[in-house]
Amino acid sequence: MKIHKNRLAMRGPACYHKTDFKRTERRMKETHEYLVPRYFRAFVCKMGACRRSCCEGWPVTVSMKNYFTLLGLPCRRELRERLDVGLRVLDHPTEEEYARFSPNWQGDCPMRMEDGRCSIHAELGEDVLSDVCRLYPRGVRTFDGALECSLSNSCEGVVELLLREREPMSWSREALPLVPPPFPGSPSVVSGYPVTRDERRALLAILEDRTMTLPERIFSLRAPLGLAEIGSAADPTDGLREACRLLAYFADRSASIREEAGICLARYEANPDRFTDDCRLFADRFPAHAVFFEQLLVNHAFFVQFPYEGIPLGDEWIGLAAVYGLLRVLCVGCTAEDPREERLVDCAAAAFRLIGHTRFAHQAARLLGEGSAAALLAL
Repeated sequence: MKIHKNRLAMRGPACYHKTDFKRTERRMKETHEYLVPRYFRAFVCKMGACRRSCCEGWPVTVSMKNYFTLLGLPCRRELRERLDVGLRVLDHPTEEEYARFSPNWQGDCPMRMEDGRCSIHAELGEDVLSDVCRLYPRGVRTFDGALECSLSNSCEGVVELLLREREPMSWSREALPLVPPPFPGSPSVVSGYPVTRDERRALLAILEDRTMTLPERIFSLRAPLGLAEIGSAADPTDGLREACRLLAYFADRSASIREEAGICLARYEANPDRFTDDCRLFADRFPAHAVFFEQLLVNHAFFVQFPYEGIPLGDEWIGLAAVYGLLRVLCVGCTAEDPREERLVDCAAAAFRLIGHTRFAHQAARLLGEGSAAALLAL
């Protein structure tokens, strides 16, 4: 009887792939209206040309529907063996997160080919990919009943686009041939704070206010969030000490920034005065870096629907200050000896692979207090 039940369980969801193949042509023509940032349509996946692929070190989860679709794909034997070995059901599966691609011994997705491309995409096309792989780096969210979509800073192609942006971020509604996933993200209601479009847009406008420095803008977010006033830190040495503490903590727990964090810790922990000189060099080499950091923070805030990540508003603010501090020290430290633009892009993308694929704001708030977060804004 037990075997009979298992067979039924397999036969039911496994038929999803047939439905997906029948819908392929319709999906290509289907459009939905999204709120998107201005740069959105300029993005093109670099595929195998990425210096560091999104498949590295990220155990991608798939839904139950995606899992059984992939399980029943008609494909070559080599791909079938990769799928059978690399795709594992989670210990506590849900309909939304049912299984995952377990990274191989090199930290790569087992579906990744030597040239950097996805073997599933290369053989069978985009439509059979899991929702995460089909959409990434696009992130589909809902807000006030409407769809919105932006691109994650964890993708080097997105960071390269934002490096070229000079005007403040703007958004528009566009009809896109992009099928949303069955479980789009949605804002987590924060007790005592209104979930309104105007409130959210006002916070983004503060981050775009170029009459202030970026640290001053982050400080200015405290008032509309209803947080008490705190003194601003004026000593960059204190900020550097807190940033090094952040780097050491996350480097021990994530491969995303381990290499870059190691460079910065070796450079500054024993010689913090070196950071001041490196900042001058950084400003000379990348004169538009303040606008670049602004674009990254605004894009990140829109992508994660700041401040609606489901943690206390004070923790949200600490998390955003930590994003700034981590980003600045990594970019300044890693380009000191290697001032190429590509290195700047790679550092920013590495930072956001950590920030975007973990509970970064929650963890940073557990590690830092408001005073420590304020010190990061002196960098």
